[in-house]
Amino acid sequence: MIPRIEQKLEFSKSQYFFFLDWLKFKKAKILHPERIICSRYFDNSILEMYFDTLEGIVPRKKIRIRTYNCEDFNNSKSPYSLEVKVTTEHKRLKEINRDIDFKSIIDNGIYDINYGLCHNKVDISYLREYFIIDDVRITIDKNIHYKKIDNNVLSSKSDFEEDNYVLELKTSIEKSLTDLSNDFDFPRSRFSKYERAIQHLKIR
Repeated sequence: MIPRIEQKLEFSKSQYFFFLDWLKFKKAKILHPERIICSRYFDNSILEMYFDTLEGIVPRKKIRIRTYNCEDFNNSKSPYSLEVKVTTEHKRLKEINRDIDFKSIIDNGIYDINYGLCHNKVDISYLREYFIIDDVRITIDKNIHYKKIDNNVLSSKSDFEEDNYVLELKTSIEKSLTDLSNDFDFPRSRFSKYERAIQHLKIR
């Protein structure tokens, strides 16, 4: 796992072009063509990862399978990878495993040493734009959709679209937080897509 700094800003759709102008002013470069990201999130029977996120408990984890360029998780033509994100008091880490038994995980769940057996809970998809300024990567997530999974089946009646967009800064753990604040002078927000999905879809 590689530690890094992650900071977020939630903003309204009407502010989108303001941030594009701000990126242009900062001479940001496009790091990657925009693409759809679709992730299926896992949790145990008592939603312990959700409640740890809600209460800000550290260390905590998020476990998901991710694919690209398709809003329909089950029918993606892109590869699937297993991602485990770990949040500690001072840093965030992410481990990616591309060699997975996809069908087994979807059908049987995945065992985590801290949370036990975890099963499918929600699909989250969005359109992401990628930029870079010096050593700081910036992403903007748009059109964020949450979909509920019932008994491993996508529920057609449980779909929610987020009102706002999210900008995220990602950089090395060695980066000065003072410099990061000075170079990107806007208020930070707390935003968890998984937390929002559980709340909006009323999963309990």
